[in-house]
Amino acid sequence: MINRIIDWFKMHEKTTLFILVLLFLATRLGGAGLPLHQDEYKWPIVVNPANIGSTIPHPPLGQFIYRTAGSMIGFNTHFRFVPVFFGLLNLLLLYYLMRFLFGRKEALIASFIWIFSYFSVLASLMVDTDGEIMPFFFLLALIGYFKIKKTTGKEKYKWLILLGLACILGFLVKVSFLLAIFAIIADFIWSKKNDISKKDILRYIVRLGFFLGLLTVLLVFSVKIFPFFKLEESISYWGRFLIDFSSRSWFQTVIQCIKALLYSSPFLVLVPLLDLKGIFYKAKLFIFFLLFSIVFYVILFDFSAGALDRYLQLLVLPLTVLTTLVIAQIVRTKDRRTKEFFLFGLIIGLILILLQSLPHYVPSLHPKSEWITRIASLKWNFVYPFSGGSGPLGFYVSFLVIGFSWIISLVAVVFAMIKPQYKKLVLIFLLPLGLVYNGLFVEEYLVGHWNGHAQFLLYPAVEYIKNNPDIDKIITFNDNGGHEIRGIGKYGRRLYIDPKFPGQIDYMNQNKAYYFVLDVPRIDQRSVYRKYFDTCKVLYTEVDKKMSATVYDCHGIPDISVY
Repeated sequence: MINRIIDWFKMHEKTTLFILVLLFLATRLGGAGLPLHQDEYKWPIVVNPANIGSTIPHPPLGQFIYRTAGSMIGFNTHFRFVPVFFGLLNLLLLYYLMRFLFGRKEALIASFIWIFSYFSVLASLMVDTDGEIMPFFFLLALIGYFKIKKTTGKEKYKWLILLGLACILGFLVKVSFLLAIFAIIADFIWSKKNDISKKDILRYIVRLGFFLGLLTVLLVFSVKIFPFFKLEESISYWGRFLIDFSSRSWFQTVIQCIKALLYSSPFLVLVPLLDLKGIFYKAKLFIFFLLFSIVFYVILFDFSAGALDRYLQLLVLPLTVLTTLVIAQIVRTKDRRTKEFFLFGLIIGLILILLQSLPHYVPSLHPKSEWITRIASLKWNFVYPFSGGSGPLGFYVSFLVIGFSWIISLVAVVFAMIKPQYKKLVLIFLLPLGLVYNGLFVEEYLVGHWNGHAQFLLYPAVEYIKNNPDIDKIITFNDNGGHEIRGIGKYGRRLYIDPKFPGQIDYMNQNKAYYFVLDVPRIDQRSVYRKYFDTCKVLYTEVDKKMSATVYDCHGIPDISVY
């Protein structure tokens, strides 16, 4: 069945590309107007030339891209069209790369994974550079590199130019693009391991040193081309992530890595294990990139205080390629029971969807002990809040669905590894589960049918704040709605999620003001925040399923304490 569908698409390539583009846009354009959250809304402020002195603490090309887009479309628009645009380009580049490397079938499978993976959807709607802009230059570099390996004569030089330019431009977006460069170098060295001489090694080291020196020189002199770029500020910012094992929050690092795994889905993470050894030679560059990324982001540098889950969006590309190659390898085998196993997977997927309708508890994000205890005690009928310092604005997904999806997928993959003759049947079984898992994440992120939609609550609340003449400034919980409230000129400041954040309680006691609470994540009912807001006057409140938006007037209330 799968092979027949793939064969039809292969015979109608132009129609296929048109359908792929439509599917990509259909799964993204509905989120183009989602509220910018925390670090996201700083981009249109910082890149606006009218705001002199503002800069992004990274090499200048990312800021230049957003600044150019703002100059063309306007700085008051939602900047999500930028990652959507690059995401669409990446879809086409990925199709082209997979087609000439492996074939049309692999190109088609990779494209569908790129379109329907939640982590890919999130990356193409997040205002930053990690999710789509850096993969754009990585894909260009990969095309140049593999074309060099497959061509001869003078034609190699044009692909060498593409490879060099892509690496330079990627580095000028973010220094961590070195991971992609080193992955390409590692693949090249591996391919030469049987016939490389000491003289060759010396020559390659000299060339690498020259290229790294060139990158450094270009970074230093880029301040001449991009006057808004401040190298000193960037170096100071990068210094914050130098490893310090004595003060590093390993717990927070683990939590963010787990969140990135949940975003990736059990399908993308576990399916490659079905035949990783069999695809190693074809996929070794992407495996090198995965390993280098894990070492860089998790071990070498301390990103526990940063948006590590955002940085790990880079992993979508290699995971997509690995999953694609395993699927293409396995579906070549014949087994007449594929329909039964697909139907079985479809039934399990429908059951997972129905689990969403069961009563679910809404725990707070802080203290973390509450939901960790529920996980450990197998009380999984709760919703987990997904949010981040660079977006998205919070949404809820049933942990019951998440937990069962991972357990079922893991058991199935382990079974197939023990009984290799069942690999194709297990893969067919996992297909509908993967679609359901990613589909539920995308649906709750974009629509919030089951657990509520923050955007639905935000805009009416902002309209109320705008039209209330008594409210001159308002403080926002978790900076939810911060961009929209800035837009009406009434932004006070941000109230951090954790009430134990230094100075939070003192500030609240000294500033008996108006507060806006869009409670994603939910405020702990036993916390000092809840105690504080319970003494305030409620001016406005609206509820959507498991979420609520409330405007408080806290003038004249008594002081509170942590104890």
